[in-house]
Amino acid sequence: MDWKEVANGLWIWICGGITSGLGLYMAYYFYKRAISFMHNSGVPKEETRSMVRGAVITAIGPVLSNIFIMIALAVAISPGLAFQREGVGVGSVFTELVQASNAAIAAGEKFGDPSFTIKGFAAAVFIMNIAGWGWAVEAIFTRYLGKAREKLTGGDPKLLAVIAACSMVAVFSYYSVSNAIKGNGFLVAVVVSLLSSMFLFKLADWMKRPHFKEWALGIAMFVGMIAGKLYAG
Repeated sequence: MDWKEVANGLWIWICGGITSGLGLYMAYYFYKRAISFMHNSGVPKEETRSMVRGAVITAIGPVLSNIFIMIALAVAISPGLAFQREGVGVGSVFTELVQASNAAIAAGEKFGDPSFTIKGFAAAVFIMNIAGWGWAVEAIFTRYLGKAREKLTGGDPKLLAVIAACSMVAVFSYYSVSNAIKGNGFLVAVVVSLLSSMFLFKLADWMKRPHFKEWALGIAMFVGMIAGKLYAG
């Protein structure tokens, strides 16, 4: 049996549709709960709308990067399996392709090669699912994060804001440095994104349009990806 028939089978698409539907429902549910919580806490509607707008705009950059990598993933492991795996973010779209490739090598086959068989595909799917268990462990302990946050901040919203800002800096610094040291297109993408972000923030101040800063991250990431790709060829 051709592995592509399995990877693009109707049941794969149905499973992907179910998981994507659950993901959309959960996103909507938590969004409504968050809005209700802020309303009950006395947060002004204008401030709430500003938070939502900022979150949506900030998400544009990461979403675009995921889409570009998702295209490569669909070409490599078939659209059906890519949709089933990443339609709701079961695993990490940045590592799925590497995991599948390494699994195929372990099975004695080369991922993407015309001679790739159902045996290599089965090994790739197995490893991809095992690697996704980390998200399950994270989900189990998510319920305790609220208590940990209260103990760390003592209920001080200003301290919580500082911790959140430091966390964002740490995350972006980690991924930026880990990719920059690879050199070539990765380094160019990081540097161009950094310079673009700085320029956009200065431009927003010069134009006296502070809301323009909300778009800085998404635009900077998009420009960086294009620059890195053009440099790498």
